[in-house]
Amino acid sequence: MQNDPYFLRVARGEVILSQVSKMLGWKFVHYDDDAMKVQVEYDAEQVLTNPLGCIQGGILSAMLDDAMGPAVYITLPTPLLAVTIESKTSFISPAQPGKIKGIGKIVRKTGSIVFTEGFLHNAEGDLIATGSATFKLGKYGRMPIPWQG
Repeated sequence: MQNDPYFLRVARGEVILSQVSKMLGWKFVHYDDDAMKVQVEYDAEQVLTNPLGCIQGGILSAMLDDAMGPAVYITLPTPLLAVTIESKTSFISPAQPGKIKGIGKIVRKTGSIVFTEGFLHNAEGDLIATGSATFKLGKYGRMPIPWQG
């Protein structure tokens, strides 16, 4: 992990969360430097459900992205950004409103490409969904980031 990556400023509340992270009820829980693994938590509200009363699948994909992305961001010095260039979600069981625990982990880093995997569990520990994503690193220094604060 970098000395004080931008991501930790977000996790400490020093920088405003993105609107999507707020909508998902995102909260940073823990980072394991040795395992390159981030733990996050979501407060999935009723408004995120489909007509069946389950959390909509696209929302779960967004949650996975918001778990895997921090696993990458926590390792980056501030001028670097990571953008998702590919992702896949596998839905294992229906997700109900309430607490959802997310894990994002770096599987492999090669130059400017980072491969990750993610997992979502309900409050009882049952697996809801798994995912994998590929991120591209780059210096996007002049690109405005509205939620940067």
